[in-house]
Amino acid sequence: MRIIYILIFCSLLSVALLWLGQYKKLTKRAAACGAALSMALAGVLLLLAVLPGNSFYGKVLTHSDVQRKVIALTFDDGPYPPYTQKLLKVLAEKHVHATFFMVGENAAKHPELVREMQSAGHLVALHAGYHKDLLKLSTDEVRSNIAYGKSTLEGITGTQLHFMRPPHGFKDWSVISAIEDAGLLTTNWSIIPRDWTNPGAQVITDRVLEKAEPGAIVLLHDGDSPKNKAPREQTIEAVATIIDKLRAQGYEFVTIEELAKENH
Repeated sequence: MRIIYILIFCSLLSVALLWLGQYKKLTKRAAACGAALSMALAGVLLLLAVLPGNSFYGKVLTHSDVQRKVIALTFDDGPYPPYTQKLLKVLAEKHVHATFFMVGENAAKHPELVREMQSAGHLVALHAGYHKDLLKLSTDEVRSNIAYGKSTLEGITGTQLHFMRPPHGFKDWSVISAIEDAGLLTTNWSIIPRDWTNPGAQVITDRVLEKAEPGAIVLLHDGDSPKNKAPREQTIEAVATIIDKLRAQGYEFVTIEELAKENH
């Protein structure tokens, strides 16, 4: 079921109720209360669709309930030269493995970067075939988008994908179903420093350190899909500091695949 259809239905129902109240088919109080409840329901369902930290529409991995100090660094929207290469260099120097949620069309343009990630021990995961809000697409378009991204990345790496993060983390029943039918686990995050706004490397670092806890998933960006214009220097600078400071606190860095296993 698509959330957009429910939102349209709730809106039409609210109008109908108000119309019935206006023409005294219902009391104005009942009509107003019914319309308000309908719109409130629509608002709650929309919030659940766009907020990352819930599994209302289906299973979503946002963190791992563990006591051990493990944390996953994840990067969205790439590959994106030259920032992806710079980030890979930092991760190699720090001996950290991360998870890259990549866009299929970007991967098709830069397959060498995807293979470099894989050979360095990072986990390749899917963000989308094309970076579009899946809530705004038809069911067939959602499935086609996912299929293209998955086949592109699997064709480059020669390995099967297991995780996908929908663009913006937005999902409804139909999106979750399409992801699961593709053999993937919907994966969002528990820490979002909003690094894509380029607030400064120190701000990005502080936001991550403030929320860090065992089993957390950190959302960062090596790319800028779909525009591919914004710089990612601040993120790269912040990542080096984040790694050093969290290591000093006893944290170990793991991929999403390793983190998921911590739940078992």
